[in-house]
Amino acid sequence: MKQIISIIFLLLMLFSCRSDDFGSGSGSGNLVPVTFTVQVRYDSYFGNKQSKNAVVTLVNNSSGDTYTATSGDNGAAVFATVIPGSYKVTVSKTMPAAEFLSAFGYTSPVPEVHFNGVQENVIVNANVTATSIEIKSARLGDLVIKQVYYAGSHATQGASFRDQFIEIYNNSNEVIYADGLFIAQLYGKNNMTVNATSLANGQFDWSKSLGMTAGSSANTDYVYADYVLQVPGSGTQYPLQPGQSLVIAQNGSNHKAPLVDNTGVPVTVLNPSLTVDLSTADFEAYLGDFKLSIGDTVYKYDLQNPAVKDLTIAYWGKTGYWNSNNDFLIDNLGRDSFAIFRMNDFDALPDYADPTVAVVGTNTRFYKQIPVSVIIDGVELQHFNPNSQRPKMLGSAVDASFINTDAAFNSQSVIRKTKTVLPDGRRILEDTNNSANDFVKLSMANPRGFAL
Repeated sequence: MKQIISIIFLLLMLFSCRSDDFGSGSGSGNLVPVTFTVQVRYDSYFGNKQSKNAVVTLVNNSSGDTYTATSGDNGAAVFATVIPGSYKVTVSKTMPAAEFLSAFGYTSPVPEVHFNGVQENVIVNANVTATSIEIKSARLGDLVIKQVYYAGSHATQGASFRDQFIEIYNNSNEVIYADGLFIAQLYGKNNMTVNATSLANGQFDWSKSLGMTAGSSANTDYVYADYVLQVPGSGTQYPLQPGQSLVIAQNGSNHKAPLVDNTGVPVTVLNPSLTVDLSTADFEAYLGDFKLSIGDTVYKYDLQNPAVKDLTIAYWGKTGYWNSNNDFLIDNLGRDSFAIFRMNDFDALPDYADPTVAVVGTNTRFYKQIPVSVIIDGVELQHFNPNSQRPKMLGSAVDASFINTDAAFNSQSVIRKTKTVLPDGRRILEDTNNSANDFVKLSMANPRGFAL
């Protein structure tokens, strides 16, 4: 009798394995293409109207296969033959001012309005043949993050991580004062694992942090910062002309030249061509005085160049629970993201431990909660290895995608593309709030340089 039951059980198992979640009709693993539709609508601010001529892209999470279609008058983008699987769906729509007026009945404050939307882990199979995506208008700021050099240079031949920098650019036609500008290095999970303290995409569910009162908006209306730096000034000390950049160095030194670290040890650079000269940077992130003020020691590579102005350390962890990092170090693998913003009463913003913390201890780290509404620009970096990528930290209205270098310590930076060059030589950089569209990789980081 037991043998008969076992045989029946095995037959049932074999039969159940003949169909899979991705719609294979053959049972042999050959996936049959299906027709898939993405319905695109504007968000409620724009009346949930259907969006035509929106560019919709499907990227298979396993194979990287990519499909692109454009939505029709009814807002539907139809993909005729899609291989079943799990996909990331992104939507971008650029609307000129004339089309904006026709669609919504009032004049746009800018020449172009950009809309973006994204859905992660969308299943496509014979049973799931459609999804709907709401797109939101991007926040268009006059200042943009132009270049991020996070990969660093060769660890023994170059300057390793010491030569990292961020470049901010005035993409407008007016003088903008950099005084008071905040630069935030954001924090989130560095893996896609879904658990009790994460969202469906793997990112932290910040609504579950100790003391959090924001509810689900904790994940949509805010980002969380590891560190926050600020440009000093009274309000009009640091004018940035149209087309000019602000270079913010981790260490404002000429990294092509030998140096002596804070312990008196000489440091040489064997191949200066692999690194950059940051001795003319506008600001550097010197933490020495701050570290001493909290009873800590100064990091040996945190050198101060008197010719380069120091940034203000606006946030380096909760008082008494200071962040243990010794310098403004950017992850060489690309697992950081950045945002620039302005606001009053920054110190009044709350900070929270990540939601995995059940009891606050002496080693607990806290992260500043920053409203998305104050963000001027943001850039989502990502690990160069597709199998090691982490969830997005920024919403699609700030950055719909991400950008990365090819490896760590390879001297590459990520830099915005030039959209147009005006008759006076000033460059307007791409700014659709979609890093995959706006940025390219620069084979050699170049402060104040441009991509072709």
